[in-house]
Amino acid sequence: MPLLTVSLLLSALPAYAVPPPAPAPPILRFARMTAEVQLIEANNGTVTKITKLCKVTGKIPIYSDTGGASRSNKREISGCSMDWKGKKQSVFVRGAMAISKGQVTYATASVSVVPPDAIPLCSVCGPQPLADSDAEVKVRGAAKSLTFSLSPNPVSILNAKPTVWLEADIEVVD
Repeated sequence: MPLLTVSLLLSALPAYAVPPPAPAPPILRFARMTAEVQLIEANNGTVTKITKLCKVTGKIPIYSDTGGASRSNKREISGCSMDWKGKKQSVFVRGAMAISKGQVTYATASVSVVPPDAIPLCSVCGPQPLADSDAEVKVRGAAKSLTFSLSPNPVSILNAKPTVWLEADIEVVD
């Protein structure tokens, strides 16, 4: 009898699954995004090396959205790479912009490096990036130009051996 009760209780509990990404909202037009990316290396809490990796420019979508779906529908700008342990690694630069009906402009951007030998942090996690940074900004009105910097992901900094992170300055022009 207790086994039946436990199984009934467990079947009544909600499932906590990760929902799929939101579908891409309508694209209004494209903006030009420029990213200047640099790699920061540190040892014992002191920055030991700053390497300018690239300055890339490309087109990103401007969605008709409130900012939510544009986070998961960023477009990649190719052309950025770095040398790591004697091998060329791709630096993924992504971005998107959104304009809501209430005249609010959103922009989101990210940069990351995931080496081929990256391991997951948990059984359901994807490969851990060597370094990644991102940012989201929101401004009132229809902005023609946005400039912002990306913030490093503290988890990737803590798990990186040696301690490295990416910094990037972003400019988006509508």
